[in-house]
Amino acid sequence: MTRFLLALLLALATPLAHAAAPTDAQIDRLLDVMRMRQALETMLPQVEAMQQQMFERMTADTPMSAEQRALAQRILARTSQNLRNTLTWGKLAPIYRDVYRTTFDAQDMDAMIDFYGSAAGQRVLEKMPKAMQATMAATQTLVAPMMQQMQKDIAEELQQAQDKS
Repeated sequence: MTRFLLALLLALATPLAHAAAPTDAQIDRLLDVMRMRQALETMLPQVEAMQQQMFERMTADTPMSAEQRALAQRILARTSQNLRNTLTWGKLAPIYRDVYRTTFDAQDMDAMIDFYGSAAGQRVLEKMPKAMQATMAATQTLVAPMMQQMQKDIAEELQQAQDKS
């Protein structure tokens, strides 16, 4: 009987022990100590440079006139501008807040604020972009042949469709 009462009390207490949701202030503090806004501002030029490099790799074996190359560069510039217009801090911050609010509880927030606010956490944040850039560069060596094959497949499909018509 004692075990039954103990189990019943524990079962009833479980909802009371539910973790508290993080506050907006906690989330904003975490985003601040993690330097998320600065990370975004650093990331955009890197993405643009990667787009340019990928374009150069994909078109290296493709003869293009000066006019075609200029058109492609205008498309890349427009894509970059659209990216910059879409990925603004004003648009991303509410998304980060919602994701962090639904993913982490208040205790998680405090622990992450403590870590990323520490010297060790700040060093991680300083080194992470370099680690991510190196990872992305290494990944491009895997993706580039796939993109070239995709380009070849598309050209062949277009040629076959043109031959049929």
